Amino acid sequence: MNKISYVFEDKLYLNITNKCMMSCPYCIKHKWENTFCGNDLKLNKEPNVKEIISSIDDPKKYNEIIFCGYGDCLVKPDIVKEVAKWLKNQGASVRINTAGLANYYHGKNILKDLEGLVDVISISLNGASPKEHNDINKPMFKEKSFDEILNFILEAKKYVPEVIITAVRFPNFDVAKVEEIAKKLGVKFKARPYLNENEK
Repeated sequence: MNKISYVFEDKLYLNITNKCMMSCPYCIKHKWENTFCGNDLKLNKEPNVKEIISSIDDPKKYNEIIFCGYGDCLVKPDIVKEVAKWLKNQGASVRINTAGLANYYHGKNILKDLEGLVDVISISLNGASPKEHNDINKPMFKEKSFDEILNFILEAKKYVPEVIITAVRFPNFDVAKVEEIAKKLGVKFKARPYLNENEK
């Protein structure tokens, strides 16, 4: 329990919250009983800035440090900002993985505060229309979420050097449609594998 940081390949991941704006049925926290790569990621207590930094040994050991856990880190943008500032001072490359609903969730543009602190932001967009996105991801804001994510992506381009839209290769899901959205918005695209139980 309370695994704040975990290593996968040459990257360090920071698991700072269980809270999320989505209720995706395909999320690993629903499928695999809180474990990923041997790490129990369900937090009994969500960490503060000092606890997160204390969980990191040497940032320079890793190719990249990624805010990515069981929840969406941008539920807690102030914590992300402080930890990212410390990481950049250590010379680390910083990425955020998010569902792209933080601005709407907080009622303000939280991306402005991350300028200069984040190298890459990866935004999940599993759906090519409001209805498809709502049906697949069960977002907090329902079909309104789709357009809010697109707005977030456009806004992210102003403050983060590299913006990537990702989509999971679900059975019977056309990721090419999401790739086309990425092209129209002028950002990168990455298709992610659909992980089965034996691939965790």
